[in-house]
Amino acid sequence: MKVIFAYYNDEDLGLTEYSDIIADKGEEGIQSENLLENKKEEEYRKYLITGIMEDFQYPELLEEFYEKLEKLESGEIKEVEWDGQAFQHRITRKKVEFTHTIFGICKEYPKWSCKYDSYKKILSGWKRFMEMPRNINSILEIEI
Repeated sequence: MKVIFAYYNDEDLGLTEYSDIIADKGEEGIQSENLLENKKEEEYRKYLITGIMEDFQYPELLEEFYEKLEKLESGEIKEVEWDGQAFQHRITRKKVEFTHTIFGICKEYPKWSCKYDSYKKILSGWKRFMEMPRNINSILEIEI
């Protein structure tokens, strides 16, 4: 699976960031495997990618957040919590849990988690994308 960060030209807002997921479908597989892959894509889009793009819209937020992650990775602290606009991120070295900031845990947004390594990979990609020139030709692909 690949995550893509890029820009499109919005008629009202101008140059706007967007993301997409491209699944590695490969050869025709078992239908249940494809259903599981589709569910994973939807969850990654709904929680992980939206959470990172919405909750870290500015590079200075990422700088502050990365300082906390460094402390987590060094063992100085055991957990990091981040209250974003879209989600609350509860992060340990093994996993990241997402709870919707406004609705909390509900039917539409049950608590969801992913591996820390996947989270860090997408977060690092988003940071690199934000450091790229802001133009229609800036595109970043991340393999996860």
